[in-house]
Amino acid sequence: MPYRHACFLSYRHAQSEILVRFVQDLEAALTDELALVSELPVYTDTKRLQGGDFFNEGIARALCESVCMVVVFVPEYFHPDHPYCTREYLAMKHLETVRLQPGAQHGLIIPVVLRGFDYLPEEVKGLRQVHDFSSFRLSDPSRRKNRALQDLAHKISEYVRDRSHELSAAAHDCTDFQLPEPEVAVRAARQLRVRRYFPGRNC
Repeated sequence: MPYRHACFLSYRHAQSEILVRFVQDLEAALTDELALVSELPVYTDTKRLQGGDFFNEGIARALCESVCMVVVFVPEYFHPDHPYCTREYLAMKHLETVRLQPGAQHGLIIPVVLRGFDYLPEEVKGLRQVHDFSSFRLSDPSRRKNRALQDLAHKISEYVRDRSHELSAAAHDCTDFQLPEPEVAVRAARQLRVRRYFPGRNC
């Protein structure tokens, strides 16, 4: 089964105007850049932007049919009570083991930190190139005038293009692909979630 998406945009459901704005701007900028190097589109579960914890059964297949996954990280991304994002993260990690050659130097997960760089798990920042966009503000220019966002989309699109060339022409059969069970994701989220405590405060 061929790939149908250049990248899968993974993010927590909309909790703030900043998150909604950033996801929308990033999706639009990536769409523009990827159109120059790939025929594949960006996949975004737009229901999340409406708020609430939605789960679409088609998400697993869409992720499986994507070359890469872009993680928009905030401190609550790996939340044990809301394991949707953790399930997506674990699923793409599994796809990496299936699709990449042993010793591969480049992964298929692209972390973009919107907030909370210090809360990024060591297994993420220690193994992957991370894009720190924690300076993003609502007062920033629109994406068409935001040079930093355009540069970010350009870098990601080139990375995705290179990964798509390295991978085989067709993904494995995604018809029955499933995300990890919620209880598996809950355990993983508890291990991945980083908590920061103030000095002198009891944990």
